[in-house]
Amino acid sequence: MAWQISEQIREEGKKVGIIGARALPQEYKEKVSEITKYLLSKEYQIHLGGAFGADQYALESLISAGAVSKGVLFSAWSTVAGFPREVQKYVEYFTSHRGKVLWGLVPPHSSRSVAIAGLLSRNQRLVYASSGIVAFLYGESNGTKNTIRKAIERGLKVVVFLCGGGAVLPSVGSGRWVELRCGEPWEGAHLYKR
Repeated sequence: MAWQISEQIREEGKKVGIIGARALPQEYKEKVSEITKYLLSKEYQIHLGGAFGADQYALESLISAGAVSKGVLFSAWSTVAGFPREVQKYVEYFTSHRGKVLWGLVPPHSSRSVAIAGLLSRNQRLVYASSGIVAFLYGESNGTKNTIRKAIERGLKVVVFLCGGGAVLPSVGSGRWVELRCGEPWEGAHLYKR
């Protein structure tokens, strides 16, 4: 059923997933917010995953902009209780204001292996339903890099911000990364070119 819902969402128009490292420092909160608000101003629907870091910052930005109806939250979890405690209040607000949530199957307090499988599935659903991805890499960001690779494999437009902690652009396929020099809020980001 989640795949059918994702397909329905994909057909509705322009959709961009905002993803990133859970360890993304607070100093990047404003950049995530700028990107979220820019995309909203261009009539994009925002897809997010509800984790710490970039996901949480995008969710907070949707709420502060009064644009809950312009977002879709892709959950690995079967209930709000599965989200990190610090994120739960934002998810509760989002759901109580008619935000769209595509619930996963993972019960709260599941084993690490079950939670990881649910998170990977969530990322795949988000990619499947999106027309583009904006990623904020910090440190290793293995989950984010995996999601970037999946998005590129599906032919989505992918833009990546390197946010420190030794983050590097993933090597993917035969394409290349091009640094954007088109002004704010995209200055310094990298676009994957096929």
